[in-house]
Amino acid sequence: NRINTPEVAEGLLADGMADMVSMARPFLADPDFVAKAASGRAAEIAPCIACNQACLDHTFSGRLTSCLVNPRACHETVLNYAPVAVPKRVAVVGAGPAGMMCAMVAAGRGHQVVLFDRAEGLGGQLNLACQVPGKEEFHGLVAWFAHEMHRLGAECRLGRAVDVADLAGFDEVVVATGVAPRDPEIAGQDRALGYIEVLNGAAVGRRVALIGAGGIGFDVAEFLAH
Repeated sequence: NRINTPEVAEGLLADGMADMVSMARPFLADPDFVAKAASGRAAEIAPCIACNQACLDHTFSGRLTSCLVNPRACHETVLNYAPVAVPKRVAVVGAGPAGMMCAMVAAGRGHQVVLFDRAEGLGGQLNLACQVPGKEEFHGLVAWFAHEMHRLGAECRLGRAVDVADLAGFDEVVVATGVAPRDPEIAGQDRALGYIEVLNGAAVGRRVALIGAGGIGFDVAEFLAH
């Protein structure tokens, strides 16, 4: 169930491991998968990352199936990105998944887009998710965003914090600076580490207490256990 690129599928056929390859979730992530593969544009294929959040989870709970990578999946009649009649200069602050998607869609519609981030690279907290065992495929999602923004002409200004002067002259400014953990307000927490530090490789002791049992808490536990 992880055949999500033409290269993997072709490799299985070429090695005699299969006579035919069938896919499901990858076509939610990108309905033009086959057309792009056939025309030599595999790098443009939005990759399925096997998150299951909007496809299987929605299906099993009786909701409309969609896709975290492609929000138009099963919403094609209501969510359309039509070309604009009057292009604007658009600044997007934050190069995580929300900012990259915004920049990509705006540039694809014809706007002039500049994407800002104080980090040296694209991806935001997707780069943290890549460190979690089993989520290595998120690297492919970051690479796809980078490829598509370059192809569509979005400019990336990385490596320094944006200020008001940087945003002068833009018609629209989109703030997509991501999330920050809630403050648990526990005495002595100044000696604790945050998940960002841990997933970036900070040293921890042999016995670790995790505060927070949501998705990030589970990911950090998996990371430390491995």
